[in-house]
Amino acid sequence: MGDFEIFGMPVSVGTMIYQAVLFTVLIFILKNKMLNKVVEAMEKRRNTIENELKLAQDFKMDAEANMMKQRELTEQANLEALKIIAKGREEAASVVKEARKEALMIRTQAFDDGRPKKKKVQGVRGA
Repeated sequence: MGDFEIFGMPVSVGTMIYQAVLFTVLIFILKNKMLNKVVEAMEKRRNTIENELKLAQDFKMDAEANMMKQRELTEQANLEALKIIAKGREEAASVVKEARKEALMIRTQAFDDGRPKKKKVQGVRGA
């Protein structure tokens, strides 16, 4: 076969055909053996990533739901605490009021007990 030059380099047509056939066989083998494995590994990885994203989305939704429940419970606890505080203040005011009444009664009774009693004199007035 003939030789010719490309860009100043000698090229043999027979060698060129031989290399083209070898390259085609190599590509065919790689495509059938390796490409399927590479594509299969990429599909597995894609499926794994999709599953992890779905799982993360589910966890995010659960976390948001739990956060809303926690907020509601916190608000409810705050309202109950305010009610308890108000009830405690009312009871304290009631106790103080009762104590003042009782102290006033005790003080009045002590004052009455300490004072000499006047006897009523029956008789003639002004003679």
